[in-house]
Amino acid sequence: MHNSGAKPRYFSVTDRIGRLPELDGLRGIAILLVLFRHTVRPIIDQHGSLLRVGSWDLAIPLLNGWMGVDLFFVLSGFLITHHLLNRWPARFNQGFMLRYWGKRLLRTFPAYVAAVLIALSSVIPLFEVNAESASHTLAIHLLFLQDYFGSDLVAAFWSLGVEEKFYLLCPLVLFYVSRLTPRRKLIALAVLALLPTLLRVATLAGSHAQYLNYPAFFWTVRSPFHLAMDGLWIGVICAVIYANEQLRESIRALNVRRVANISLVVLVVSMSSVAWFDGGWYYASTIVLAVIALAFGGLLLSSILGQSRISKALRSVWLRAMSTISYSVYLMHLMFVPLALDLVRRFLPAFEAQAVLHFLAFTPIFLALSVTAGLALHFTVEKPFLILKDKIRL
Repeated sequence: MHNSGAKPRYFSVTDRIGRLPELDGLRGIAILLVLFRHTVRPIIDQHGSLLRVGSWDLAIPLLNGWMGVDLFFVLSGFLITHHLLNRWPARFNQGFMLRYWGKRLLRTFPAYVAAVLIALSSVIPLFEVNAESASHTLAIHLLFLQDYFGSDLVAAFWSLGVEEKFYLLCPLVLFYVSRLTPRRKLIALAVLALLPTLLRVATLAGSHAQYLNYPAFFWTVRSPFHLAMDGLWIGVICAVIYANEQLRESIRALNVRRVANISLVVLVVSMSSVAWFDGGWYYASTIVLAVIALAFGGLLLSSILGQSRISKALRSVWLRAMSTISYSVYLMHLMFVPLALDLVRRFLPAFEAQAVLHFLAFTPIFLALSVTAGLALHFTVEKPFLILKDKIRL
């Protein structure tokens, strides 16, 4: 809650707590990117390519749908910081922190635990868990350590380990940088955003990269929290800029449309050029991860600061609908890959012979199963706890 006492706030912000519909659109895009990566990946595993045009494959931009996770990170960094800055008390106190962490717990934990239990119970047809010890696996996931120890349940759960650690760390960092000038505040946050890239390069250099395959790269370089948090801090920087009138005007002075266009070009080129992870471009990927996070930050800022065509497109009803169930869909979708593949094999066997036909048959089945499961998890578990969360006032 806002404090009207005489003591100054740690951050000077305007009353901007209202929803930003453009962010819902970006979240809808993020989950679609992730879904399309996992629609094409099984096809590539079986056929080797989707549709080649010279040396380029139509699968490349779809395989790079992992970038949707980095968009989720930028959005999380922005939204957490945006809400914290608007509710920051005049006197930082333990009660504020406990209420903040309580809201975060209610937002993410119930649906996540439900998904973990569903995965462990093997109730999804054909979905099998490779865990040697169910109790050990459960402990790793309940402590959100799967980004460091790997997830033998659902690979997508790694990002939850990253986000939960960020939720704990973010308000503490904001507290310590709160007394800095706006310029020094941005410098401090920029250092935090740059650090993961440097650490990724150092980690890769010390890991005998010539012997790495994709899974080894993923769990060694991509997933650990300290190597994956650049997008989150870029989101924080965007929120700090948005909260300060002078910094907002500096972005507008650069021309919001230009920022949006540059960001889009960087994202399209990054997504369409090569299959970074899957093609073994590991050193380049350590840099690309930072580049796309920065581009997503530029897209986010430009979409909420200007009434551009991008802003209007992001207010699409369909994107915002996907945004509403994006978390539950993200938790559930990978569990349905084996079932969707089996349904194609049983009922559309002729489509398996050719990659494009296989993709066209598999995609609607996989998406339908994923969205249906996401809707079920959202309405039975996620939404009731979201209602409870909204009753807690910072």
